[in-house]
Amino acid sequence: MSPQDDAGRSPTAKPDARPLPTDAMIVVPVRDLVLFPELVFPVSVARPSSVAAIQQAVREQRQIVLVLQRDAQKDEIVPADLHQVGTVANVLRYVTTPDGNHHIVCQGVQRARILDFLPATPFLAARVLHIPEPTTTSSEIEARFLNLQRQAIEAIQLLPQAPPELVGVFEAATSPGALADLTASYIDIKPQDRQEILETIELSSRMEKVSNYLAERLEVLRLTNEIGQQTKAVFDERQREAILREQMA
Repeated sequence: MSPQDDAGRSPTAKPDARPLPTDAMIVVPVRDLVLFPELVFPVSVARPSSVAAIQQAVREQRQIVLVLQRDAQKDEIVPADLHQVGTVANVLRYVTTPDGNHHIVCQGVQRARILDFLPATPFLAARVLHIPEPTTTSSEIEARFLNLQRQAIEAIQLLPQAPPELVGVFEAATSPGALADLTASYIDIKPQDRQEILETIELSSRMEKVSNYLAERLEVLRLTNEIGQQTKAVFDERQREAILREQMA
């Protein structure tokens, strides 16, 4: 089924919309989002050129490449403003809200490296090199996988409002690369740090980077949890003292 807008209709083709070469891909710049393969995420689209790009992608049922821009504040984007590695994505849904805003729901498919941009296009389009996910296995990769999985589960359990089913998602992970990408998408880190992880193809190095970022967050979560328990203990003790004084009075 092709993606549809909020009225339930596929966006209608414009007279001047020209098909792109079959070996070219539509590039959509994003300010502060790094989409990883296999993950689903909503994206707001504001630039007129990006809106036109999305609409053509939906009309032609094309995949797009989401690429993080180097400066999130910049509005007018040229190829030099973008990172070279992005994520090929399927557009699952395209929605235009009553206030005129445009949103898409994307599912990451695969890493991709931009080779060269096409000239004279109404929006950014490029030829890309699809980067396959490594399938290398070793005792080091397995050890890093188990360590990262343990860290991620501990972090979720320390989060006060984390959904219980999230632990099951990490427990069910079997691919080292997918686990690293999934964890990176949940860690509270900067978009540039996520971009660094996206650009790290080799599995052992990718898991090490994610594990290091997660270790820093774990220290904060553990300390926060410890302070919370101490505060609760002090509050409970004062509450007991207050009840005792009331009873004695």
